[in-house]
Amino acid sequence: MKRTVLTLVLLAAAFSLGAEPMKSRVIQPLFAQDEAGLYKSFEWTLRELDRCDASLDIVVLPEFSEVPGKTTNPGFLETARKYGPILLDKCAETARRCNTLVFCGAIDDSWDVPRNAIFVFGRDGSVLGKYFKEHLTAGEWKKKGVDNKYTREWTQPYYLDIEGVRYMFLICYDFYFYEAYANIARWKPDIIIGSSHQRSDPHHVLDMIDEFCAYHTGAYLVRASVSMGKKSKLGGCSCVVGPDGKILGNLYSKVKHLDVTFDPSVKFLKPAGYGNPPAMHSDYIEIGRRPWYYRPGGSAIVAPLSEAPGNRSVFYSNDLAELGAAVATGVQEIAFDLDIAGDWEQHLTSILSKLSCHAIMNIRLKGEWDEAALARMKEIVFIYDAQDYIYL
Repeated sequence: MKRTVLTLVLLAAAFSLGAEPMKSRVIQPLFAQDEAGLYKSFEWTLRELDRCDASLDIVVLPEFSEVPGKTTNPGFLETARKYGPILLDKCAETARRCNTLVFCGAIDDSWDVPRNAIFVFGRDGSVLGKYFKEHLTAGEWKKKGVDNKYTREWTQPYYLDIEGVRYMFLICYDFYFYEAYANIARWKPDIIIGSSHQRSDPHHVLDMIDEFCAYHTGAYLVRASVSMGKKSKLGGCSCVVGPDGKILGNLYSKVKHLDVTFDPSVKFLKPAGYGNPPAMHSDYIEIGRRPWYYRPGGSAIVAPLSEAPGNRSVFYSNDLAELGAAVATGVQEIAFDLDIAGDWEQHLTSILSKLSCHAIMNIRLKGEWDEAALARMKEIVFIYDAQDYIYL
C-alpha cells in the first residue's frame, strides 16, 4: 500500500483518487477466567493467526496476548515467559507468510525488568519497532513486576513510518489520558494501533473513548482487545474507527476476528469557521489553544513526590531567580520559606506560577499559622496543581 496525494477535498472529508485501500484485521480472544482456560484461549489466538492470508495489510492483537486470562501475580510473568516466545514466533511467521504487518501486544523480556509493549513485525517477519506503554496501572508495576521507570522521563510520542503510512500507538490505560491526544495529533498519524486488555468498562463507554480518540487525533483507530464472554456488556470492543469518529466495525463481545478495509490517506475535514477553509479537527483546535489555562505539562515536568528519588539534590533560597536557576540546572528539590508575617501569598504565587511541578518543593513555614492561613495556602497550591509536589 502506497500513500497517495490528496486530490479532492469536500467539506466533510478528503478523498484520495487512485488510493490503495488497506485491509485490517483485529483478533479478539476470550479472556479466560481460570488458568485452565487460559491456554485454550492462547491456542485459539495461534489458530487465528494461521487463518490470516495474503489479502491482509494489518493484523492487530490485544495487550498481553500471551496471557489471555487470569493468573496469580507471580504466575503472570511465568506465563508470559512461557508462551511469549511461541506467540512472537507465530507473529513473525504470519507476517512472512501473509506478507502483512502484524502488531502484537506482549511482554518484552529483553530488559532488566520486563516491559509492556506492542511489537511491530514487518512483512518479512522482522521486528521494525516496539512501543512501550506510557501509562501503567499500579497493578502492573506493583504486583506483576512490569517496568515503569522509563515512564518518569520525558519523551516525544513514538511513531513508525512504514511504506508511507505513519503509525502511532496506545496500550489499554493509555486510552484514558485524553490530554495526550492533542500531542499525538501534532505528529499527524494516519493509523493508531491500539492493543488493550480492558475488561471493566461498558461498551458504550469504550465506543465513546474510541470515537473520541480517532476524531481528536485525525487518524484511523485499529484496536484489539479481549472478550469477557459472548453475552457480556463489558470490555471487548475490538474495532476500527474512522477519523470522523464513525465506527467502521466493532466486535463488542464476540470471540472472533473482524476485517475492515479503509484508505488511510482519506482524512476528515470540518468547517473551521469565519470563512476559513475546512481543516482537520486538531488543526482547528490549535488556532485557539491557550496552554496556560490547562494543567502543567511538557518536558520540564518531573515525577511527583510519591515517585521522586529519596537521595535527590536540594537547593534552599527565598529568591525566585536563584530557585529558577537551580531548577534549570537540574536540582530535584527546592526549599523556601513562607513567613506568616510577610507577603507570603505573593511569594508563594510567584514561585508556583513559574516553577510548579518543575521540582519537588519543601515549604518551610515561619511564624504562627492558623487554620485560615493554612487553608488559603492549600488553595493556592491547588490552583497551580502542585499538591503532589509539595511537603511542609
